[in-house]
Amino acid sequence: MSQPWMPFYVGDYLADTGHLGALEHASYLLLIFHYWRTGGIPNDDMQLARISKLTSGQWEKVKPTVLAFFDHDLRQTCTYI
Repeated sequence: MSQPWMPFYVGDYLADTGHLGALEHASYLLLIFHYWRTGGIPNDDMQLARISKLTSGQWEKVKPTVLAFFDHDLRQTCTYI
């Protein structure tokens, strides 16, 4: 069972994500939350779009920007959680 709360360093998040648009922020935060709860994110665009609550077209537009926050194995690289 995961912890009932997640540490989140807002200042660090905002410093790293100031260039994101609204859909990119929403997608990235939902992926962070999924990662925290499950220990990872899937390497599947359909699942990533669903986790992000985006259509496949929206996901394709934000994918390069959002996935830049993860390494090639889709491990989280941020320091704010």
